[in-house]
Amino acid sequence: MKTDKFIEKALRKMFKAVGAEKEFSLDYCKEQNWFHNYSWNRDQIEKYKTWFIQNAMKDLQLTKKRAEFEWSYFFLQWGWKEDSELATKE
Repeated sequence: MKTDKFIEKALRKMFKAVGAEKEFSLDYCKEQNWFHNYSWNRDQIEKYKTWFIQNAMKDLQLTKKRAEFEWSYFFLQWGWKEDSELATKE
């Protein structure tokens, strides 16, 4: 399914955004409270959000408005905890 492939792609990118790409697996994401193991700051979130929306529009053929809507659900369900103290990572 296109959506499942996109979710995996988005999770892989999310792990990479915080330097945790070696940790990524779908099984890891099934562990209890796995999303508390890493944090990201507002700059990282905004950069990732831009990537997510652009790729959702392309991969899933969504309008920008629909991609933004999907982002809000993805972020709520899958996003790392936010830490405003963290320095921006590239």
